[in-house]
Amino acid sequence: MADNDVLKQDRFEKVREALWGAPGFQHRNKTITTEGWSFLPMATWIVETIRTNDSVAIFMQVIDKDGGQRLVLPQKVCEAIYQQEYRIKRKRRSVGAKQAMEKRMADPNYKPFGGKPFRKAKE
Repeated sequence: MADNDVLKQDRFEKVREALWGAPGFQHRNKTITTEGWSFLPMATWIVETIRTNDSVAIFMQVIDKDGGQRLVLPQKVCEAIYQQEYRIKRKRRSVGAKQAMEKRMADPNYKPFGGKPFRKAKE
């Protein structure tokens, strides 16, 4: 790479190249086209996740009618996103399970254990 090219590289490319091919390298990407909302115009998003043995980073690019932007989410931000998603999913599963249990209990034909008698496990 010529000296001129190194100067033109931005932080997005520098971080991406530093992680590319590192030990434990895993890479996934997805392209999403959004319809747009009242405050967000129609756009194309490119989301790329790179995970290595030592780190994880999410690279986001958005292209809309006004141009494009590129953003690198560092490891601590990625971990916070993953943790929030896990907590929300765990809570939603708990709420869904409680609702399903209440629905079963309200059914007059419901028979616990499929109608089989409950037997205590042998010790």
